[in-house]
Amino acid sequence: MNELNEVDEFDGRMSTDTPAALDEKEALRQSIERSEAELRDAVEELTAAVKQDVTLSAYVVERPVTWLAGAFVVGMMFAWRR
Repeated sequence: MNELNEVDEFDGRMSTDTPAALDEKEALRQSIERSEAELRDAVEELTAAVKQDVTLSAYVVERPVTWLAGAFVVGMMFAWRR
């Protein structure tokens, strides 16, 4: 069946779409595609943020003095045992 004479999915009746209805469908389709693209971008951004916050390097960058002091203490503990 062509676009001007398709079966309506909701009630099974034949519908003849006017050019205005086709334009409205196309506008809705484009709106949905834009929304999907925005959602995809948001998910990618969130995924990148979570991966960055979970890595050890993110914690070291946040508190370098604490990690340096901790590394010094651990080094002294290993040196003291020998």
